[in-house]
Amino acid sequence: MSDTVLAWNAGERERWAARAAVADHGLYEPEWENAAGSASNSIGLTMEQTVWLFLRGPKDLARPLFGSWNALPYRGRLDLAMATVARFGLDALPLALSAAGSEADRLGLLLMPFAGPEPAALAAGWLGNLGSSRLWARTWLTRHETVAIRTLTPIAAGKPSRARQNAADALEFLRVNTQIKNTRGYGPAPAATNASHGTAEDGTAPDRTAAGAGTPRTASVTRPGKMPLWAVPAKLPLIVLAGEDAGTLSADSTTELLAALTRARLADPPEPPPGSYHPVQAVESSSAAQPLVVVDPPAFLADCDPASVAAFGRALLEAWLDDEMPAGHAWALLAQACLGDDATADRLAPLIRSWPSRSRYARAVEGFAVLATIGSDAALRRLHEIELGMSGGPTNDRATTYFTQAAAVRGLTAPELEDRLGPTFGLDAGVTLDYGPRTFTAWADGTLTLYVTDPTGRRLRRPPKPGVRDAPDGLQRFTQLRKELRAEVSAQTARLERDMLTGRRRTAGHLRGHVLPHPVLGPIARRLLWIADGTALRIAEDGTFADIHDHTVTLTDGTPVRLAHPVLVGADLGAWETTFLDYEIMQPFPQLHRPVAAPAEVTGRALPADRIIGLERFGWHRRGGGHHQFSRLVHQLPDGLALVADVSPGFPVTVMPTTPDQTITELWVDRAFSDNWPTARRIPFAEADPVTLSEALCALRDVLS
Repeated sequence: MSDTVLAWNAGERERWAARAAVADHGLYEPEWENAAGSASNSIGLTMEQTVWLFLRGPKDLARPLFGSWNALPYRGRLDLAMATVARFGLDALPLALSAAGSEADRLGLLLMPFAGPEPAALAAGWLGNLGSSRLWARTWLTRHETVAIRTLTPIAAGKPSRARQNAADALEFLRVNTQIKNTRGYGPAPAATNASHGTAEDGTAPDRTAAGAGTPRTASVTRPGKMPLWAVPAKLPLIVLAGEDAGTLSADSTTELLAALTRARLADPPEPPPGSYHPVQAVESSSAAQPLVVVDPPAFLADCDPASVAAFGRALLEAWLDDEMPAGHAWALLAQACLGDDATADRLAPLIRSWPSRSRYARAVEGFAVLATIGSDAALRRLHEIELGMSGGPTNDRATTYFTQAAAVRGLTAPELEDRLGPTFGLDAGVTLDYGPRTFTAWADGTLTLYVTDPTGRRLRRPPKPGVRDAPDGLQRFTQLRKELRAEVSAQTARLERDMLTGRRRTAGHLRGHVLPHPVLGPIARRLLWIADGTALRIAEDGTFADIHDHTVTLTDGTPVRLAHPVLVGADLGAWETTFLDYEIMQPFPQLHRPVAAPAEVTGRALPADRIIGLERFGWHRRGGGHHQFSRLVHQLPDGLALVADVSPGFPVTVMPTTPDQTITELWVDRAFSDNWPTARRIPFAEADPVTLSEALCALRDVLS
């Protein structure tokens, strides 16, 4: 580490040092210095003691702790680390490397002032990532270009390894970046920029294909050394050429196709958007733009029958599955993005859903990419079903991101795409129930209750029982349709309720053109209250929007519209309740009558500790306040905020019958991105999203009641 130096930008060190003002350690206790002097590592210190020691305590007691793997406590770790680096300078390098390496997306910023071999190696390894760590890598390499070239060139010319691949990728980035600067007139490139084309130890040019040099590391699988036994034309179904009596694809062409499919890979990481590198904008890799699948099949594939090609692809997939899914041949999965159809999506969906539980996370993410690349309604419907059925976490986040990207490709938001994927069951035109000698037609009314009409148009609650001469299929079809419709209505109602709670928006044009005419979504949407430009609106019988005075409101197609939450309706809430009652509108879920809560309603009362723990079912989690003691509850809010509830006297990790009752003494809002819980209250409640805030407070109030 002796080769690493500090290279601050103008005013940067002062800005980092100022973060100490918000990395608050609470009230100082005199015995903290004795505790710090006797601690062999940071495990023996509380979070408050560590924060004090790093920011204001004796430097000679703090320095030995920087090498400990967990020296940086979770509480306020970004602000704390920035202020610590500003205070200790080069002595804090082990702390910066450890923290940035453990949470690259959120803490990679800590590398910025350090120029040397260790930061260069770390930044080079981040270049192929998807999240903010890639931004940190590009920023560091551009800022310390000369040091990066000098440090990484020998590594890029060494023996094939992951480090060599990382170094070559970084040098290639610098070479391309310099070419761009030259094109724009920013000055000549350093001569050493071409070092990515240097020589190996034996004086020969490095094998860039084997090491991946000069190309972003995008393939998520190891390339096979030879074709597996199951991927030969003789063991796969024939591909039929398009057209009548056109024949089948030859064995040589099939071999050529298989060779092309082995090069299937995930696309290069998307270019990061322009903008500042402020830590509040840090994006986790699972939430960043996700790459689609890249396959370059031979041109003759366009002359083949699509159904035959898809069947060939599914056979290839099944052979790979039978071979226990070797990672080196995962191209058989990725190739489905080029070969697959709706039947392929149906086959993939249950597999993708099962892979995370079998620790096949990479395969699941590749499956998401395949479905998103296929991009048909059926494929995206399957992707969305998988997303809704998962229990959360980074893998679920990637599914959500892929679905959102697929919507953006169509020029839609995620809820707008979900609306378009909703099944109609044929109810827009009526579902024919075939009784043989006679037929009935099934419809759904405004409450989505099924009924039928006979050939004369007479309305019946249900079709009659089949007679002796009738076929039984008609009644069975009605029974199955009713079951499917009930399940879909339940799913769509739950989705719209989530949209209300999360504030997801549609446009007025989409609502008029796609939601209201939909035989399932339309009746649900008409029974809900909407908000546009701050005005609450209902959907009138003729499909127009009406305000509280029943005046028609004209909205342009591009006007954003969201479902109303009672906390947003304000003083007109009672009037809207009366309006819906007068029009006999029965809401599909509690909206106008949904409870709301204010902070003053949930403080000052004592309750058992196990009741506090019960809040975890409503999205709260516990935060430590002392050694093995929980004294705070935290609920994530939108826009990088968190709702914090201070609990007294606090409770241990394991609640016992003797644990005293707990009192919520204060509620306040803080920034969540730095995990900073200072004693000062800097953010007013008005900055928090009122819907999420009210829902969290209602959960608290329910526990207290």
